[in-house]
Amino acid sequence: MSVYRRADSPYWWMHVESAPKGRQKRSTGIQIGFTATERKDSLEKAKKVYHAAELKAGLLLNGQPAPADPLTFRTFAAWYELHEIPQHRGAYRERQILPRLVEAFGDVLLTEMTPALVIEWRTTRLKTPTRVAHYGGPKGKPHTFPAPTPRTVNREVGLLQQIMTAAVDAGHLTASPLTGLADLAAAPIRRRTMGLDEERRLLPELAVDDRAILLVGLDALVRLGDILDLRREDDHGGHLEIRHPKNEVPLCVPVSARLRKALDAVEIDPDNPEWYFPRRRQAATDQARARVYIKALQRACDRATPPIPYGRKAHGITFHWGTRRTGATRMIKAGGEKVLGVVQQIGGWKDVGVLIGIYQETITEDMRAAVETVSARKRRGPLRRVK
Repeated sequence: MSVYRRADSPYWWMHVESAPKGRQKRSTGIQIGFTATERKDSLEKAKKVYHAAELKAGLLLNGQPAPADPLTFRTFAAWYELHEIPQHRGAYRERQILPRLVEAFGDVLLTEMTPALVIEWRTTRLKTPTRVAHYGGPKGKPHTFPAPTPRTVNREVGLLQQIMTAAVDAGHLTASPLTGLADLAAAPIRRRTMGLDEERRLLPELAVDDRAILLVGLDALVRLGDILDLRREDDHGGHLEIRHPKNEVPLCVPVSARLRKALDAVEIDPDNPEWYFPRRRQAATDQARARVYIKALQRACDRATPPIPYGRKAHGITFHWGTRRTGATRMIKAGGEKVLGVVQQIGGWKDVGVLIGIYQETITEDMRAAVETVSARKRRGPLRRVK
């Protein structure tokens, strides 16, 4: 028997010797678990999957018909994780969500997945706190998180819908049963842009390379992951080449005068001369690198005088809204509706709806200020007595 673990997967894997070449090593779709009991139970399930796969492969090898093998969500999710998720920019987050979906729907046949089943799970999910047996790793202490918000559950169901659509594309279903399932109503996230005064207080608190990172996001509207992937050869003086943005369409973003000055101040690292920001690339994954920079940014906000609030809970700035959203807002305020297309091209937004929303917020703010001037002008002028 050959059931084994892989360092890059949360599932048990198997080596099916009788299977065709290229299909011998594959995931069982059974999650390993953290505790000794979870690992023992999951290994027994994985062995059953392995024996069934060996039986099927042996029959096919001898020219005999294989037994019926209805496709469960667990089996297809394992395929999806191996072949689809690695192509996505949100792969890290999807890998976090997938085990929860497999736990809930793993034994459900793809043909038996229904909106009612998902709605029932969604209702329970909204009321159930999340308990992590070992928070932070196998040796971590137990930790209980509060029940998720509707926004979080919508994201989880969104991944489930993506998987079912992929099952259609793979020929396992004629249509996804979850198409058209409406999201839960979710309160809008309280976020805000970065003010000019906050920017003036923040920039001096950042190291030279961290300041350049912030300005690439603010002036050129580049996402953090793309900034940390910048190479020296991507700098063409008047513009930066963004090789793999979120929508996978390469971008050439213009460089402002102050951004040019900030980039020129970043010294070349002799040990990593190809990267612009090697100090922020030392972590193993893209997500870990982003977290390291975010923590440095938060510390700089704390050092500012007075301190600048950071994070949604504090109704403070965040990197994304303090750079891309702030930069786009300022451009639209200065240029009005006619610059929407230009801003969309710089930031690489696939949907102009985001920018239309910013434009609407801008003109609403200006309209509010305009109506306030009516009473202001009346107060400034002298009162005249009518004879």
